[in-house]
Amino acid sequence: MSKEVGYRQEGKLGFLDFPKDVTAQTRETAYKAYNALAVSKVDLVAMNFVNSDYLNSAGIGLIISLVEDATQAGRKVFAYGLSSHYKKLFNMVGLSERIILVKDEEEARSKISEQQ
Repeated sequence: MSKEVGYRQEGKLGFLDFPKDVTAQTRETAYKAYNALAVSKVDLVAMNFVNSDYLNSAGIGLIISLVEDATQAGRKVFAYGLSSHYKKLFNMVGLSERIILVKDEEEARSKISEQQ
């Protein structure tokens, strides 16, 4: 199973596709993917956690850093595919105040069209 964070772009929307385990080992590829999207001038970043079932504290720290960088750059951040446990955790650490939780990729795309 890959530990790499993949990325895709559709116009001004960038997707970060997180692997099964989001840990300290994920940091390098996550930033590589995020920076590639940033260079492509995306306005919105959708974090895809559909395939992720484990985020440890380093993984949560990584997500916080990415969200921080994106919001400082004026990008809106969406997240989908989180289990109810991780949604609660995102609430506890204040991430849900900075990101918009959506049901799935389709809802993320509809939010993007609302933003434009």
